[in-house]
Amino acid sequence: MKTQTTLDGQIMEESLEQEKTKRLITTVGENKQKVTRKVDSYEYESLAECIRSDQVPANEVAEIFTDKVYYKWYKEKYLNS
Repeated sequence: MKTQTTLDGQIMEESLEQEKTKRLITTVGENKQKVTRKVDSYEYESLAECIRSDQVPANEVAEIFTDKVYYKWYKEKYLNS
């Protein structure tokens, strides 16, 4: 876990929050559901940026990740680093 100490001695655990988000996305993406939403390949990058910046609600992320091709791309690009 990476931590930073601020001037007033408080510890910020930025890496902990990133790991929590990564685990949530992995869990949602590996859920076995039938495809309810297909993502076009030209949308991959922009949609990923919206997901990563918390602009997409969790229930919508779950629906988006029923597209296993998109989830595989997302996982390879952002979760396996």
